[in-house]
Amino acid sequence: MQNSMVKLSVLIFALYLVPLNVLAADPPPEETSVLEEIVVSATRAPTPVSQLGSSVTVITSEEIEARQQMQVIDVLRNVPGLSVVQTGARGGTVSIFIRGTENRHTLVLVDGVEFRDAAQTGASADLRNLTTDNIERIEVVRGSQSVLYGSDAIGGVVNIITKKGQKQPTGYVSLEAGAYSTKHGVAGGSFGNDHVTTSITVSGTETDGFSTAGEKDGNNEDDGYENKSAGLKINATPSQILDLNFNLHLSTSQQESDGFGYDIDGNSKTLIDNLDTLDTDETTGRLEGIFHFLEDRWQMAVGGSYTSIERETYLQYGGEYDFKGTIRKFDIQNTFFVDDQNTIVAGVETETETYEDNSLEKRITNNAIYLQEQFAAGNFAAAVGIRYDEHDAFGGITTWRVAPTYTISATGTQIKGSVGTGFKAPSLYQLYGPDIDYGDWGYYVVGNENLEPEESIGYDIGIEQPLFNKQLVIAVSWFWNDIDNLIDYNDTDNSVGYYNISGVQTQGIESSISWHPCDYFNMQLGYTYTDIETNGEQLYRRPLHKGTVDLNFYPIDNLQVNLNAIYVGERNDTSEKLEAYTLVNLAASYQVCKNVKVYGRIENLLDEEYEEAAGYGTADLSAYAGVILSF
Repeated sequence: MQNSMVKLSVLIFALYLVPLNVLAADPPPEETSVLEEIVVSATRAPTPVSQLGSSVTVITSEEIEARQQMQVIDVLRNVPGLSVVQTGARGGTVSIFIRGTENRHTLVLVDGVEFRDAAQTGASADLRNLTTDNIERIEVVRGSQSVLYGSDAIGGVVNIITKKGQKQPTGYVSLEAGAYSTKHGVAGGSFGNDHVTTSITVSGTETDGFSTAGEKDGNNEDDGYENKSAGLKINATPSQILDLNFNLHLSTSQQESDGFGYDIDGNSKTLIDNLDTLDTDETTGRLEGIFHFLEDRWQMAVGGSYTSIERETYLQYGGEYDFKGTIRKFDIQNTFFVDDQNTIVAGVETETETYEDNSLEKRITNNAIYLQEQFAAGNFAAAVGIRYDEHDAFGGITTWRVAPTYTISATGTQIKGSVGTGFKAPSLYQLYGPDIDYGDWGYYVVGNENLEPEESIGYDIGIEQPLFNKQLVIAVSWFWNDIDNLIDYNDTDNSVGYYNISGVQTQGIESSISWHPCDYFNMQLGYTYTDIETNGEQLYRRPLHKGTVDLNFYPIDNLQVNLNAIYVGERNDTSEKLEAYTLVNLAASYQVCKNVKVYGRIENLLDEEYEEAAGYGTADLSAYAGVILSF
């Protein structure tokens, strides 16, 4: 841990030295100041960040391009208050913990569609196959958002928005190769006219990978991965009062993995090289019509969405298993722009989830209605909302939220906060999952139809201080969550299965510094302290301390350099305490001419040996290079 802290400290100190030349230079022109972001996810209506009581991080396509990150999970690692864990090589299971809450408490949306697997243990999102192809921006809203999004949003919401098509025809091809015999290609284009625009993207990834089971335990068999993805987005305006939006995302992947088995002496071993495989097909789509009435003061969105995730699993020591989870949703949202100070959002929705495996098929429906008032006058703004959900398994539940903010004119200081309740419904697997007979390892009860929903109340309060014409922004927030009826699996009594425990509390501090002093340099620093204890123990795979550094430098025309570092402190895991580590990544790109860009990056620059999850392998120092051709 000390070595990792030293590495991060030296890096941060070095980064602070770099801008000294910037401070000594002539004052930068005013146009370098950062423009205010407009966010949709926090209120389900376009809202300036200065009018939001929620803690929000926006990741732009420019930031993604600068870091050259192919997977959405790697983009999210820099977000304050958020921890990402992947089990082993590319394609391994992914967990996202916001403010110390469970993975199933994070709602992930892709172009307005819930991206989660209804057949997963917790019906949660798993971003193992989600690439950054054609992403316009990612909005991360921290804190309970159940009042607008229902179940799954106790921790927060990750909203991934892809690029719209343009009227002017454009296209691009990107080719990349690198470590572990990795090959990655993307092709995309957009076209349109005054009434319809279309964006299309296709991509493919192939890698030999490394051993999912950790090399430190003597495992050295590479576990490969293949993925093919496609995206389509059509936006049409057939009349002055109607917009039509359609999006479709498809992905198919094949993953080699490792798993439970026996060593050469016949002894049970947690994770070893074997021939496990996982084939996954993912489909998400949405069709939506937006009607504009009363000179656009009333917008009514009517839409339907569909999510399907199919998994075919082969376990060398456990047989074959097929799972399919589907989510069908129909919703109507009305947005009333009453006047310059008041916006009302009101909606209804119905959602049906289906779980299928080799021997079982179950479905469940949830209906909901919600109402939110946004008020903004002068330096004060607030959002107040209430929601009622009616669930087939446990009946009705009401959630609410209040999120005010106030800006002090003299200093530009923004004081903000929120308080609200949330819930997470038991998944179909937790309710009805079939019992499992592992032979010599025992017979295990799984489902429990008497489960209650997890319920939460959360608070946060923060301050954001812009300086030097908003070129420097310092933000600090404190958060606290209390979750009751937490659902857990009883691994000490095989006859119980899933059950509700008393609960858990999470609390901590999020902080960030964003500095844009001039056109050729910017940097972001982040630190998160997260304390999550139950029975005196820190919950698994969530660090007490996390720090991030992101630096962009433009030394000459057309050349961009990005240096990114992440420090993750000690964590508890199922069988051991994991050591702290620091990852440093370096990326550079050069615009050769208008239509050609070359790029390269080195991941794990310091060749750190580390684990994200106990017993699982991670990548060594790795280099990649590619070219982008645009037309």
